[in-house]
Amino acid sequence: MRAPTSHPLGEKRKEGMNNMKKRITNVLRGLVVATAAVSLAACGAGSDAAPAASEPAQELSPAAQAAQEIVETISQPVGEFTAPGPALEGVADLSGSTVYYVAATLSVPMFTVIADALEEALGEAGVSLQVCDGKANPQSIATCIDQAVQADAGAVISGSVPYELASVAFDSVTKAGIPLLYTQVAPAGPGDPKQVGYLSPDNVEMQAWMANWVIADSNAKADVLAVGLSDTPATKLWMEQGALATYKEKCADCKVTFQEINTGQMDKLPSQISSALVANPGITHIHALADSLVQPIQQGLQSAGISPDDVKVISMEGSLAVMQLLADGRFMNAEVGTNLQALGWYSADQTLRMMSGQPSVQNLKFPYRMLFSQEATQALTLTPEAEASGEWYGDASFREGFTKLWGLD
Repeated sequence: MRAPTSHPLGEKRKEGMNNMKKRITNVLRGLVVATAAVSLAACGAGSDAAPAASEPAQELSPAAQAAQEIVETISQPVGEFTAPGPALEGVADLSGSTVYYVAATLSVPMFTVIADALEEALGEAGVSLQVCDGKANPQSIATCIDQAVQADAGAVISGSVPYELASVAFDSVTKAGIPLLYTQVAPAGPGDPKQVGYLSPDNVEMQAWMANWVIADSNAKADVLAVGLSDTPATKLWMEQGALATYKEKCADCKVTFQEINTGQMDKLPSQISSALVANPGITHIHALADSLVQPIQQGLQSAGISPDDVKVISMEGSLAVMQLLADGRFMNAEVGTNLQALGWYSADQTLRMMSGQPSVQNLKFPYRMLFSQEATQALTLTPEAEASGEWYGDASFREGFTKLWGLD
C-alpha cells in the first residue's frame, strides 16, 4: 500500500540554464491529458453528388519517402517484452524498504499514473512507495528530497526534476549513499551507475517522429503551425531540437510558423491559434507539443471558421481523450504516445538494480512508444482499463517479465 502523500514538500541536463527556477513555476503543467474533448460536426456532401473520379497516387518526393519509412517503423507495436538488463538477485531482501517518488507536480495527471505504476511494481518486491508533490516549486521539491534523506529512504526517484533545479538537495541524496533515479530528464548522465540512474522516453526523438509524419503526409510541402510550451528548458528543448530541427533539416519546402505559450496563459491560446490561422491561410498541419494543447487548438480553429477537414493535427502523449478523438475521426489525424504504466515499471527496475547493488542501465531505449494513425487507433479498445493495461503498445507482458527478471515469479 502506498504511504500517504507528503504535501509539503527536464529532458537533458544543460549548462547555462539561466533563471531556471523562475521559469519552473508552471513546470510541465499541462504536458499531459487534454482536459476535455469537444466534438466538431462533420460536414458531408449531398447524397446526389456525383462520385469524384479516382486519381492516381501521388509519387512521394525523396524527402517524403525518407520520412514515410520512419513513420512505418515507429508505427509498429512491441512484439515481445525484452529484459532491459541482467536478472537481479536479492530483490526479495529489499522487502520493507521505502522508495520516495518526488514528482515535479501532481497537478499533472501523468505523474499520478506513473506513481500508481511504481507502487504496483515495487509492491511486488515488498517495497513501499512514498509520493511527494514538488508543486512545481524548487523549495517544495528540495523539501521532498530532504524528507527522503532524513527518512533514510531505500531510493529516491525524480519525476521530471533535473539536477539543476535542486542541486544541493540531490547532492545530499548521493552523499547519504541513497540510490537516485532521474526519470524523464535524460537517458544518461554523470554519476556512478550503481548510485545514479537515468530513464527517459526521449521526448526530443518523439517530436522528431511527429515532424516526419507531417513531412510524409504532405509530400514534404507542409505549411505547419508548430505550437510549443515555454514552461521549462526541457519543453523548449523538445520542440527546438526535436520538431523544428527536423523540419529545417529534412524539409526544405516546408514552411513553419512557430508559436509558444506558457501553461499559465493557456486561456489565451485559442485566440492566438485563430489569429495565426487567419494570418497564414495556407496552413495545412498543426504540430502540437502535447495533448494539453489539443482543446485550445480546436477552439482556435472554430473561432477562425476553419473546418477541421482543412487542417491536420498531430500531438504527443497518447491520452485516452485524444486517442478517442483520433479513432472517431474528429479533429485529430495522428498521435505519438508513451505507455506511462510501462515507464513506471521500467523505473522500478532501474531503482531495484541500484538498491540491490547492481548498476543501472545507461542509455536504455524505452520501447513502449509509437505513432498511431486513425486506422490503427480504431482497432484498439479505447477504455480506461485498456489504457492502464498498456495493450495499445503491443505485448503488455512487461509486468510478468519484470517479476520473473527480479526472481519474484
